[in-house]
Amino acid sequence: MKKIFFLLNDFSELNMQVYCDKYLSDYIVSSGSELPNNPGDFSLIVPWNYQKVIRNYPFNNVIIFHSSDLPKGKGWAPIFNAFNKNLKYYVISAVLLSERVDSGAIVAKAKFKIKNTYTAEIIRKIDEEIVFMMVAKIVERFDGKELTGVKQNSLNESYYNRRYPQDNEVNGNDSLNKLIHKLKGCEKNHPAFFTFKGDEFIISIKPKIMPSFPEDLQIIFL
Repeated sequence: MKKIFFLLNDFSELNMQVYCDKYLSDYIVSSGSELPNNPGDFSLIVPWNYQKVIRNYPFNNVIIFHSSDLPKGKGWAPIFNAFNKNLKYYVISAVLLSERVDSGAIVAKAKFKIKNTYTAEIIRKIDEEIVFMMVAKIVERFDGKELTGVKQNSLNESYYNRRYPQDNEVNGNDSLNKLIHKLKGCEKNHPAFFTFKGDEFIISIKPKIMPSFPEDLQIIFL
């Protein structure tokens, strides 16, 4: 039976069991905060919000998932930037491990339209589920074969800067239409705020009716 390993930075960041039961029930799935002792025995190793850089890795079985249309949007806070930049589509890129961050060959992409009622918190949950769907499809597609992808064109690359708390500040004098995209992009752990008479106030929004899982989702291998 094929084996999959999730390399986690924080075990509280991911509720694996529901998605494993739904998409990876035919595989042996394990996780840890360090690479396993026998990494070459796994069909796929998936770093999840992993903060350490993996260097001099001798096997070709690590896939990095980055929530942007690579080579565009490398770097930090891709979910926040998808809203703050008012992107029309949300893209998750699956790339091979490389020495340069987010620069490996592209194996597959998932894409769907960002609904008006999506917020960062909603889309983060959708993102999690889609990654598990992509993991299952990648393992199935490359069953017993070497993982391959398409080299990124560096001429088309762009970068998102690191996000700081002050980036979540909104101008209370701006209209709601001007603020809405940033408000959608902020989450409970990174809340939007404004300053009034020297005091800071947190502000958040959510849709009255929760949106459904994207019906137009496409997962394409390059």
